[in-house]
Order: sequence, then structure tokens, then C-alpha cells
Amino acid sequence: MVAMRGDVDLSARHLRAVVTLARFGSFVATAAQLHMSQPGLSRIVQQVETRLGVKLFTRASRRVSLTEAGREFIPAAERLLGELSQQIQKVRTLDGEMRGQLVIASLMSISHHVLPDALVEFRKQHPKMYIHIREGLASAVQEDVRSGLADFGIGNAAGAHENITAESIAVEPCYVVLPRRHRLCAQATIKLKDISGDPMISMPTDSGLRLTIDTAAGAMGLTLNHSIVTNQFGSLFDFVASNLGVAIVPAAALPAANDYPVVARPLRPAIKRRIGILRLTERPLSPASKAFLNIFQPKFLAAIGRRE
Repeated sequence: MVAMRGDVDLSARHLRAVVTLARFGSFVATAAQLHMSQPGLSRIVQQVETRLGVKLFTRASRRVSLTEAGREFIPAAERLLGELSQQIQKVRTLDGEMRGQLVIASLMSISHHVLPDALVEFRKQHPKMYIHIREGLASAVQEDVRSGLADFGIGNAAGAHENITAESIAVEPCYVVLPRRHRLCAQATIKLKDISGDPMISMPTDSGLRLTIDTAAGAMGLTLNHSIVTNQFGSLFDFVASNLGVAIVPAAALPAANDYPVVARPLRPAIKRRIGILRLTERPLSPASKAFLNIFQPKFLAAIGRRE
């Protein structure tokens, strides 16, 4: 049980339910995320509100929103869950063997290639750790960190929430990915204006990568032809290989040489993004997080510099 002020006792299950409901704003999505029935979730939320003596949520058709009391309570609940998770991890390492759960929020471009390599090595060293990877766009990574759902995030360092600290920042360049018979394959580098008339395979409009690319194009007076939009890098490379268009991707997402029949060339002038390890400012990295990052960071730095 987690003791609250005023002799109100709430379990971690209670706190996790209301924190997740606040994040998703839907009983349906929250019940699915927590692997419980909707009636069961509703009972837990009612128990929390009854024990606190206040309403945390306003129900309206299929959506719920936080009341003023809810907006005050949820950040405290997130901090308690984070502190509890850290203490559990510390206790589980007392016998010298790391156990517990590690939740990592990551940009999809990084989880596509570099993250799996790091996970293989981490799993060999710490086989009793349970690992949960939450892939998403930049906004989702930051929200997972801010809410306490993730132990840390790997995402855009620019524009981080005021409660989030970005550490170990690296600058990652972007590359143009072309079908092997494209007219520009013979060039060592490619300018954005060279591909401004080509159909492009792109990430969604709300992705940080798409925003960075479109901002750079706009500054040059260019409008790119986003012909096909996908949120999976595997599909993106398949589409390029099928001669459906060209793409711009960050270095860490580039596939191995023989994975796809495509060609990658650096952009000049370069389009870059700043990638960092994101954590709640008041929540230091756990031993498990540090152990994973010791493996991940050299692999990431090698990936973003391997073609420069």
C-alpha cells in the first residue's frame, strides 16, 4: 500500500489506474492498457475518488477529463509510482543479480535498428529483467517520461517539457534514401532542391522528423511532395525499394547495406536533430536504466556517425 496524507491508503494499483486513465482519457483504452475489464477499472477509480473524497474525473460520453482536483492529484500519483518503482529495483539488486521491469520510451527511428542491438546484449547480461519498449513519435516519448510510465526516453532534446531533463545529447544527421536506379545515386551528396520534385515517402505530419524536414525545406523556399505517408520505417524502405519515391531519414534508422535495395546519401546542407536521454528532473536514472544506457549509447553514436 502507498500511504497518502490524511490517513488515506491507496495501492499502487489504484494509482496506476488513475494515472493511466488521465493519460488516455478513455476507460476503453485504459482498461486495454492495464489488461482489466472496464467495470473493474470503473470500480477502482470510484474507490480512489471515494477515499480521497473528491472527484478526479468528469465523465462525458466516451471521454473523461480531469477536474481541478484531478490535475492537482495526478502529478503526485505519478511521482509516487516512480519512487516506488525505483525502490523496488534497488531491493531486487541486493543479491547482485538485476531483476524487475525496465520501461523505455523511444522514437520509432531509433527502435527500428539500434535499440534491438542494445537489447540483445542487455538481455545476455541481465536475463531476469523484464523490458517494455514503448515506440512512438516525439510527443508520445515525452509524455511517457513526463507521466512516469517510462523509466527514461530516447527522443528529441529540443522542446522538452519543463519537468524533463535531456542528457547525453547527440546531433544526428539525416540522409536521403533512394532506389538503386535513381538518377541521383551517382552523387556523393544530395541537396534538398535536387529531390523537391520527387514523390516522397514520409513520416506523419505530427512527427518531429517531418517537422524538421518541412521547416528546412520552407527556409529554402521549397515545398516537398509527400506522396506516401507511413509510420513504420520498414514500410518506408520497402516503398523506396519499390521505386515509389525517395525518403529522408535520420542516420540511426538507416538499414544495413544488404537489408534493402536502396542507396543512402548525405544531405548538404545537412539537416540534423538533437537526440537525448530524457528523464524526469526529480527522478534519477535507476541502476537498470544506467546499465542499459551503458550498452545503448556507444551503439547509437556509432550508428549516427558510421556514414559520415
